[in-house]
Amino acid sequence: MHQLGILGCGWLGVPLGNSLKKLNFNVKGTRRSEAGISALNKNGIEGYQVFLDENESESILFFLKLVETLIISIPPDKKSKEKEFVQRISFLLNCIELSNVKRIIFLSSTSVYGSKGGNFNELSEVNPKNPVAKALHTSEKLIMNFTKASIIVRLGGLIGKDRHPIFKLQNRYIGNPGGRINFIHQRDAVSGICNLIVNPQLRGIYNLVSPHHPNRKKYYEFMAKKLGLPSPKFSSEPAIIRIIQARKIEDDTPFKYTVNNLLI
Repeated sequence: MHQLGILGCGWLGVPLGNSLKKLNFNVKGTRRSEAGISALNKNGIEGYQVFLDENESESILFFLKLVETLIISIPPDKKSKEKEFVQRISFLLNCIELSNVKRIIFLSSTSVYGSKGGNFNELSEVNPKNPVAKALHTSEKLIMNFTKASIIVRLGGLIGKDRHPIFKLQNRYIGNPGGRINFIHQRDAVSGICNLIVNPQLRGIYNLVSPHHPNRKKYYEFMAKKLGLPSPKFSSEPAIIRIIQARKIEDDTPFKYTVNNLLI
C-alpha cells in the first residue's frame, strides 16, 4: 500500500484521508494535541503528534520517514507573521529532503490572486494582498522550486454541512455585495484532491473552485434565511466581479464538480 501522510489533518483532512483509504492508500495524519490524535484514531486515521518546530524536530522527522506522499494542510495563522509561516515551510522542506517523501501536495488558497476584479485561472498573475495570502504564495514558490515533485492546490472558500462563513459574519458588514462567490464544497474538495493524487504524473498548480458563482448579497441572504440567522448587513460599494476559474482539473483528470449549486 502506498504510504500517505496528511500534515494538519483537520476538517478537510479527515474526510480526505478516509476517501484515500478507500483508494488503497495507507493514511497517516498529524495533529498537535493528544486530544487531536485521539480524534484521528477514532475517525479511522492513524494519528501522530507532530510539531513543526526546529526545537522539536524529532516528531516531524519520524513522521516523514513513514510516508511517500505528503499533503501539507497547515494554513497560516492570521495572527502570525508572514515570515514565521514561511520559515516553518522552509524548515519542513529541509526535513523532507532527509525523508522518504517523493511527492508533495500543498493546499493553498485562491486568495493569492488578490482582490481585483476579473477572471482568473492557473495561468493568471497572482497579486496577494494580505499577510496570509503573501505567506501562502511565498510558500508555493519554495515548494515549486524544491527538489521533490509537487502540486499546488488553490482552494476556494471551504464550505460544508457544518461549516459556512456566514456564522463568522454575524454582526459584521459583508463587503462587495455585488460581487460573486468563489467557494468549494468539502465533498468536491476531497474528490478533486483525490483525483490529483491518484495521477502521479501530474505537477503544477490546480484551482479547486465551484463553477457556480452566485451574487454575494443574494447568496448570504439565502443562507441566513435557510440557517435561521438574522438578515446580514452589507456595505455599500461598487461591485468587484472576481471569478476564479477551475476547469483545468477537469481537463487533466476524470474529476467533475458535483455540487454545482452552492445554494444548498
